[in-house]
Amino acid sequence: MILPERSRKGSVTVFVCLFFLSMTAMLLAFIDASRKTAVNSSAEALCSLWAESVLAEYDLNLQKRYNIFGFYGYPKDVTEKLDYYAEGSFKDKKYIRYGGSSCSLYDYALTDVDIFSRQLVEAGKLAFTEKFIRPEKEVVRVEHAGEPDEETEARRNLFDDLPSAGSGKGYSASAVKDAVSGLTSLGDVVKAGSDSYFIEQYIFSYFKDAGDDKNLGETYFSQEIEYIICGRKSDRANQRSIRGKIVALREGTNFLCISRSPDMRARTMAAAELLTPGPAAAVTEKALMAAWALAESVNDYKLLIAGHSVPLVKTERLWATDLDSVIANKEEGCIFTGIDEGEDYSDYLRLFTYTMDSRVRALRIMDLIQINMRYLYYDSFLLREYNGGVRFSMKVNGVEHEVVKKY
Repeated sequence: MILPERSRKGSVTVFVCLFFLSMTAMLLAFIDASRKTAVNSSAEALCSLWAESVLAEYDLNLQKRYNIFGFYGYPKDVTEKLDYYAEGSFKDKKYIRYGGSSCSLYDYALTDVDIFSRQLVEAGKLAFTEKFIRPEKEVVRVEHAGEPDEETEARRNLFDDLPSAGSGKGYSASAVKDAVSGLTSLGDVVKAGSDSYFIEQYIFSYFKDAGDDKNLGETYFSQEIEYIICGRKSDRANQRSIRGKIVALREGTNFLCISRSPDMRARTMAAAELLTPGPAAAVTEKALMAAWALAESVNDYKLLIAGHSVPLVKTERLWATDLDSVIANKEEGCIFTGIDEGEDYSDYLRLFTYTMDSRVRALRIMDLIQINMRYLYYDSFLLREYNGGVRFSMKVNGVEHEVVKKY
């Protein structure tokens, strides 16, 4: 059947109209999709930029003194900043509907051991390179306590709210014993390239010890590394505790030295037989060996604190104390044989910090930073109020945009 000319023209007109309408709908859909894509891309870029802006507000004193990056604030503070940024960027743009933002900082608090330790590792990697920047030791106090009596009270409260509060002991004599078992040098204990190795580099670059103040300027403790190991609230208490740990470690290796030396064994046995003839001499010999090892260990500590070196495993050639003086209970000063071999005081401290509980070690590093920041810069400084990263979500045109940024 052949349609009339007028019917054919009508069909073509309808087809053209339908085609035009379809193309228009497709074009509008394409424009709408392009607009959504453009808005989403812009929102993603802006969110990333705003996260960087939040992180850029890190505390300069904290960074210059300890190379730790952290910004002060709570989720409410960050949310207000994001709303401010969004208001400035989206204002008067009818095609953008801003639905607000929400922020979470809980997982990025600087008192989180994992977050904090990552920064320690990164800073420790620079500690022995040409990129290492020495800690800023010049202090310009930011927040004054006020009257002299108020300042005294503020310093008295330095130990309030410490990150390590309730964390327990970090030092383990058994861990130290296991670490040195079978070794002849402390240099073999710390494994180069591990996270703990870089944290060790950080500790011995940013904190003082009794043998080296590292030209770090004013700090609350003069024996900071000793604090990390012992956790006591005074230099004197930390010094006593470290002395006990070094003497205990040295006593075991010195007793081994006596046991392996035929000449030293013969001397202790001869003395024991003079003191307690008969079967009791064997027991007395062991007591004399222990007393002699202890006396040598005390002298070893004195040598270390005086700047000399003492090897982990000593030989008779390096022995300093006299058995007769031990029997007579004669107190002597520091006896130096004239031979400097082995490890120095800082090497023994490295052994203790390396073998202590890694979580407690990180928390006590936090303690020192908080104590010194309060002592030197801000009376009210609390590390838990600082953050090493940020997570927030922002709703734009009904689409949720989430951003996570860390230092």
